[in-house]
Amino acid sequence: MIKIIDNFFKEEDLIEIQNFASTKAFYVPQFFDNTKEKNKDNYYGDRYYLDSTPELLEKFIKQAELKFKIKINKILNTSGIDQRNLDHFKPHQDDAKINIMIMLKGITAVTNGTVFYNKNNNNNLELDTHVGFRENRAILFPSNHWHSQHASNIPNMIRFTATLFIEDYEE
Repeated sequence: MIKIIDNFFKEEDLIEIQNFASTKAFYVPQFFDNTKEKNKDNYYGDRYYLDSTPELLEKFIKQAELKFKIKINKILNTSGIDQRNLDHFKPHQDDAKINIMIMLKGITAVTNGTVFYNKNNNNNLELDTHVGFRENRAILFPSNHWHSQHASNIPNMIRFTATLFIEDYEE
């Protein structure tokens, strides 16, 4: 189950969030869980934790509930805005039940999006679905679905996304 919604925020809200993400948010380097070393292989980007700004977090939650027609009961405190350089694929799964990822700011491109994988008969990951990057696009998907940012061969391509890691919800 992958659901995609364009025009997630009203235009004025999107502009406000884009300005916050690119000029005011304080980002912290993020590494994959259960890694022994904090190095380039385990690094996946920088995150601003949304619970640092409750009114902004509430705006994300209310819009997610409205657009995806769900009631969010609990989100993980790791939910946040990510700033990433798209120089590598990093397939991973997350710990919540569902993710809602909102594409906030970046170049509209196929090579700036998000990819999803399935496992083949040999238990290897194979590319299954690709969602191109478009500002103000949101994707809802199961957190245990293998996914990654799309790697780009354009040097220093950066994008801003936000992810709500939802632990409990009602449809």
